[in-house]
Amino acid sequence: MNDEAEVTTSAVVATVYDHLLGAISEGSLQPGDRISDGELATQFGVSRTPVREAIQRLRDIGVIEASANRFTRVAVVSPQQTADAMTVWVTLYRALVAEVTPRVDDAAIGDMETAHQECVEAMEKRDFAVVARTNFDFFARLRPFSGNEVLTRSITGVVHMVRLGSLHLPEAIDVAQLAGCQRALLDALRARDAAAAVDAIDALRDIRIPQE
Repeated sequence: MNDEAEVTTSAVVATVYDHLLGAISEGSLQPGDRISDGELATQFGVSRTPVREAIQRLRDIGVIEASANRFTRVAVVSPQQTADAMTVWVTLYRALVAEVTPRVDDAAIGDMETAHQECVEAMEKRDFAVVARTNFDFFARLRPFSGNEVLTRSITGVVHMVRLGSLHLPEAIDVAQLAGCQRALLDALRARDAAAAVDAIDALRDIRIPQE
C-alpha cells in the first residue's frame, strides 16, 4: 500500500470510529445493539477492512464487544464494571492533574468552567446524557497538557467505558457531589495548586456507583 492509500484508509477508520463512538455516547446506539461491518461499509462507501479496524479500536477501549461468528454489539457495561473502571480512571487522573496543574492555561480553564456550568444546568434538569457529555468534556480539557503519552492513552482506554456505563446505571449517581468535585478542581487549577487538584480528584472516590 502506498502512502496516499494509507492516509486515506486511516481517515476512513477515524471517520467510522468517531461516528460509532458518537452514536454510542449520544444514545442512538444502546448497549446490546448489533453492529454490522457490512452495513457500515455500505453506508460509508468503503471496504469492510477500515470498518473492521475502527470496530477493533472500539473493542480495545471496551465500548464494543464481539463473539466470533455470533455478534458484534455495543458493550453491555455492568454497574460493577463501571465502578471498577471508575477506580482506574481516578488513579490515572491523579497522576494527570499532578503533572499538568502547573501548566494548564487560562483558556483551557475557561473552557472547563463553561463545561462545568453546562453540566450543572443538565443536573438541574436531570438530563443525565448531557451530564455525561459535559462531564467528559470538562475532564478531557486536561489531557492535551500532558507529556506522558502512555498516561493519556491509558486514560482514553478507560474513560469511554466509564461514560457508557454511567449512562445505564440502575439509578443516578450523586450529581451534586460530582459538581462539587468539578468546582474544587477548577479552584485548584486557577491557584496552580497541584496538591489541591489531586485532592479534588480523590474526592471522586466517594461518589457511589449504584449497583443492581
